Amino acid sequence: MSLRAIILTLISFPVMLLAQESEIEKEYNGYLEDFMVFDFEGIASHFTAPVMFIGPSTQVMQDENAVKNYYRVLKENIQSGYAYSKSNLEINQVTDKIYCLTNTFTRHNSADHVLFEGTSYNFFKETESGWKLFLMQGSALPDL
Repeated sequence: MSLRAIILTLISFPVMLLAQESEIEKEYNGYLEDFMVFDFEGIASHFTAPVMFIGPSTQVMQDENAVKNYYRVLKENIQSGYAYSKSNLEINQVTDKIYCLTNTFTRHNSADHVLFEGTSYNFFKETESGWKLFLMQGSALPDL
């Protein structure tokens, strides 16, 4: 490989990482928007099956319907008065094909009082449909 090709590769690598991180953040923000209004169809669209949820128990969802049902249970068990969430996101590359988005979040009621504070670790991989969640570990996941 010529020196010019090596230099171009090294220069373009951070740009590629930033583009991937931007796509992941956009996908996750779409998930958050769907979560806040409990759009189960929308929520499921941000995942690729099989999906693993690690919380008080570990669950593996084999298809889109199982993901939707999981979130229906979560909605039934979410803090009373929940109105919206605020998030602080950080994205880290785990491998060349897997990224972890850490979300430190608070859930609020309509009077802006904090109902819950938590952290979730959200693992993404690139699919034919873009970057999708395949593993979520967090303190706010339901025990099914």
